[in-house]
Amino acid sequence: MWDRSLLPLAFPLRSGKQLATNPTPSAVVFDSDAINGVRRVNNGAVITDAGSQTEELATRMLGQVYSLLKGHDIIPNDVQEQMLTSHVRAMAHRSITGEPLPEVEASLFEEISPESMQLAREVVAQFGNLPDEEAWLLSVHFEVAKENI
Repeated sequence: MWDRSLLPLAFPLRSGKQLATNPTPSAVVFDSDAINGVRRVNNGAVITDAGSQTEELATRMLGQVYSLLKGHDIIPNDVQEQMLTSHVRAMAHRSITGEPLPEVEASLFEEISPESMQLAREVVAQFGNLPDEEAWLLSVHFEVAKENI
């Protein structure tokens, strides 16, 4: 990552705005499109837009989830799709923010098929930073949708 503070002080931004000619460190505002996820630098603190990062991750992961399910002939109905979409969006939120899941009891998922659990673990692995308990919860969506066949 390069240091944006090295730019000339009157360098035009993509948005058409210009940086002030003598910005004070506590008032430097950057173009939100210029650096991935960074809205501004304020007193040295980087402020990111977690909402847009979450939405981008959720959209990407939902495409992968539905492609994976289709490849296994698992087609959720409209209600199941809505619930699964909501769950994947929540997973994306937890992945970006680091918010933990409440404690989940493993024994509640003993009746989930190995296939559904494996598919769920594949999805969770794609996030890269979520605990295995996420797969337990996600597998329920896959298991229920398998019964539509």
